[in-house]
Amino acid sequence: MPFSIIPQPASMTVGETPVFRLTKLCNLHADDESVLAKAELDRFFADTLALDLLGTGKEHLTLSVDPAVSKPEGYTLRVEPTRVTVTGHDASGVFYGVQTLKQLLLQEEGILPAIEIEDAPQYGYRGFLLDVSRYFFAPDAVKQLLDAMALHKLNRFHWHLTDDHGWRIELDGYPLLTQIGAWRAYTNFGRTPHGGFYTKDEIRDIVQYAHERCIQVIPEVDSPGHVVSAIAAYPFLSCFDRDLNVATNSGVQHDILCVGKESTFDFMFGVLDEVLELFPDGMFHIGGDEVPTMRWEHCPHCQKRMEDEGFTDVGQLYPYYIGRVTAHLKEKGVRVFAWYNAQLGEKIDAAVIREHWDVLPGDDADLSHVVDADFHSYYFDLPYGMVPLKACYTHDPAKNGTQPFGVECCLWTEYVPTMEKAGYCAFPRLGAFSETAWTPPDAKNYDAFLRKLPAYLALLDAFSLPHATRKQALPGLLRKWGYQAWFWKRNLHALGWKKNLDDRHVAKQSSVDSR
Repeated sequence: MPFSIIPQPASMTVGETPVFRLTKLCNLHADDESVLAKAELDRFFADTLALDLLGTGKEHLTLSVDPAVSKPEGYTLRVEPTRVTVTGHDASGVFYGVQTLKQLLLQEEGILPAIEIEDAPQYGYRGFLLDVSRYFFAPDAVKQLLDAMALHKLNRFHWHLTDDHGWRIELDGYPLLTQIGAWRAYTNFGRTPHGGFYTKDEIRDIVQYAHERCIQVIPEVDSPGHVVSAIAAYPFLSCFDRDLNVATNSGVQHDILCVGKESTFDFMFGVLDEVLELFPDGMFHIGGDEVPTMRWEHCPHCQKRMEDEGFTDVGQLYPYYIGRVTAHLKEKGVRVFAWYNAQLGEKIDAAVIREHWDVLPGDDADLSHVVDADFHSYYFDLPYGMVPLKACYTHDPAKNGTQPFGVECCLWTEYVPTMEKAGYCAFPRLGAFSETAWTPPDAKNYDAFLRKLPAYLALLDAFSLPHATRKQALPGLLRKWGYQAWFWKRNLHALGWKKNLDDRHVAKQSSVDSR
């Protein structure tokens, strides 16, 4: 009986003769530490298999924790005559063993041979980013993606909650952030108004939902750039108290937080403190990438800040801002994450976990504070011709045998307006990514992964997850060229159009300042 498990376990042996059959008479046992895994299995039986266990037969399913098993988050799974045993190093390990068991049961309709699996993750940090600023995803859609993360044994949900195009967190102290900042006049699709935000109760519910699936949540409030939605609500945050609308176009916006005003820091510290109350996992992503300094160069407040601090270059305002925000979070006992900023970010606190999306560390770099989110391999919003399935599978985050702190795939949503499109973009690439995040390198094989695709796509169907077809995920050469031509035409047009507008604004603003 061949089985196709994704992500591939570290070690799996499979017999040929059936020894276990799942029926409604089966008994399910779980120790006190395995309650999350038991709840997951109960949901699977009820929702996917429509099976209500009576517990009166001779077959037994046993879930338990034993720290002697493997390493953190690892598990063993054994199928013996009339018994299946899942034993985890910890509660997460049992939960991940159940994810493997679900796949086994689905593929052979509950009939299993003797099986022995020993498994544990390659990386402790296995992340998935969802951008809900460009397009708002309703709570049920977020939960569906959290279920998909659990199925793929991912454990960090990076929630990109704010950007130029929308502010998605309800905050009592700053009501205009959602009254104004959560809504934009039109989108890339149909040029229709778009918006939405999560209430505090909805955020608490989603965080709890994630925890029940062994997933920790890392909120991202992006700054000092990517803040037009906040400036639209509170213009004093900008260098010239600019009256802006929430951004509608793609690309980097040149209006950023004014670092010269102390009121900017009062606002940010107030926002951070209120957001932290909703996210108890002790991690926070401050964004920090793509920070054009053109406003700072002309702003009297920023120039005064430079004079007071003895700065000789406007770029020094960036580590100054990041340093103050980081210090505030560290005082709260929070671990800080930030996008790596090659131009301006060399002097930020060494304790900050740097997320690399483009310029990856060199072979001799210290990777202990690096999350690899490689643009060329893990940006799932890009067409399959730009980020091929093979590139996603074969990218190796390790350098000279040294692993980074973690790995993360990203689903940005400038061109992903619906859950259906999100599924098309994410699957089957999330399956490929999961084998880098979980499976040891010596157990990985791209050709074997391709052979598992039919079973994997059937698994996605079983959980009602939209996905690309094999043909869509493996485009031929002509389709690859078509994807790439479309991508670069779209981006070069957007960048050129935006640059012309910005150049005209700089000239106009300089003229105003000189009067």
